[in-house]
Amino acid sequence: MGRRRDPLLRHVAGGLVIAAVAFLTACADRPAPAYLRLDAEAPRVADAPAARALLVVFWASWCPPCRTEAPSLRKLAENPPGNFAVVVFGHDESPADVRRFFGGEPPAAWRFRADADRAAARAFGVDALPSSTLIVDGRAKARFAGPRDWDAREMRRLLERLIAEGAAARR
Repeated sequence: MGRRRDPLLRHVAGGLVIAAVAFLTACADRPAPAYLRLDAEAPRVADAPAARALLVVFWASWCPPCRTEAPSLRKLAENPPGNFAVVVFGHDESPADVRRFFGGEPPAAWRFRADADRAAARAFGVDALPSSTLIVDGRAKARFAGPRDWDAREMRRLLERLIAEGAAARR
């Protein structure tokens, strides 16, 4: 006949295992965010800022995932890594909708442009929002589909790595 274990001991042991897993998970670096690697000439962005790397984002104030990523995208745009800039193409029908969302003009660091006719989205092959393309030295390097935590350490590391790879490929 087998021994019966004390239920309290089982709960304590189970709790210790969960705590250990949580601790180890918190200490480990999270994996890099998902993206599609590209290596193609990028469509030209008129009046693009003079930056080596450009994150082109397609966004709308009426899009719930876009609204979710807006604060982190703003932080990235206002505190970019290295020679990097953000350009956001908005799919809102009216500039008033955008101003209403922001409580004024869009953040200057977004370099916001209206794309209500979707011409820029077609040029970049965008069919869902939000969607972002990283351009390094005129070449599309990565596509990010869906909302992102743009200011997260893992995302910043990934962007820096992709930008550095673009520089190495140019040499």
